[in-house]
Amino acid sequence: MDATTERRAQSKHERNDREWHAIVNPASGGGRTRKIWPPLAELLRSNGFRLHQHETSGVGDATEIAQRLVNDGASDIVVVGGDGTLNEVINGIVADDDVGTADVILSLIPCGTGKDFARSLGIRSPEHALDVLANGVISSLDIGSICYQREHEAERRYFVNVADVGLGAETAAWMNRSSKRLGGFLGYLVAATRTIIVFSGKPAEVQVDGVTVHDGPAGMVVLANGRFFAGGMRIAPHASLIDGLIDVLILDDVPKYTLLGSLLPKVYRGKHLEHPAVHQYQGSRIEISSPESMPFEVDGEQPGFTDIEVCMRRGALKMRTPAPAE
Repeated sequence: MDATTERRAQSKHERNDREWHAIVNPASGGGRTRKIWPPLAELLRSNGFRLHQHETSGVGDATEIAQRLVNDGASDIVVVGGDGTLNEVINGIVADDDVGTADVILSLIPCGTGKDFARSLGIRSPEHALDVLANGVISSLDIGSICYQREHEAERRYFVNVADVGLGAETAAWMNRSSKRLGGFLGYLVAATRTIIVFSGKPAEVQVDGVTVHDGPAGMVVLANGRFFAGGMRIAPHASLIDGLIDVLILDDVPKYTLLGSLLPKVYRGKHLEHPAVHQYQGSRIEISSPESMPFEVDGEQPGFTDIEVCMRRGALKMRTPAPAE
């Protein structure tokens, strides 16, 4: 028996001895998960996975289910859905002021609209995700922590992929109000185009590790842990999930024809970084403030508005990946 075969045999023995809890969002991907998931679940069970299913029915359910599972001692949680579902689960397993939940290992079966974090992980499809469940490695990934005010109360939200203020947040809000039937690249392209037409930048001050790097009109401020967002935009080509740093991209408040004719086509190829209106930084603590309230989004969800402070929690999330994370 060669080393790979022996490792896979050991992995099969270990997974058959574990309890797996799938948190399933049947509405993700415009409802496509309802069709995709049942045969995948049957395949997992036929391969020896002791699988328990927990379905969500509304916003916040995934967080509550994850919290309950952690309190009951669950160690393997499988997220079946999109980036928003994954975000809710992470916010259920990471307690405020803790660096992470060491005993919980997350796995992802991407069935959502954008599948952007799956791209950063190198998970190509739901079927490929099943192989990662069986044969993947466990990586310790960074997560971001956003502190903000909501109705005069201090709130905290964690994210694993991308957060942003301004244009991206407005696009995500429009997507969440739509049916998401278009999905993926086309759906986000339509949403981005529509948002650009009606969007106007606002004044913002951005500090990176205590140094003011921008103070003036801004179209968007992106805080990237992963490399992709908005249905495949290569927003932060050099971002790393394990370096403890946030890649910060600031877009000046440019004319709409510049956004539609130049920047939007380039961002899908990661070529927007060469544009003079895009500025890049890295840091572990980011502060964004504005005299006018600006919405922000985390992994496609909109918890609130500026002002915000963002910090990195290095290696706080354990997750199965196809290969060691970068």
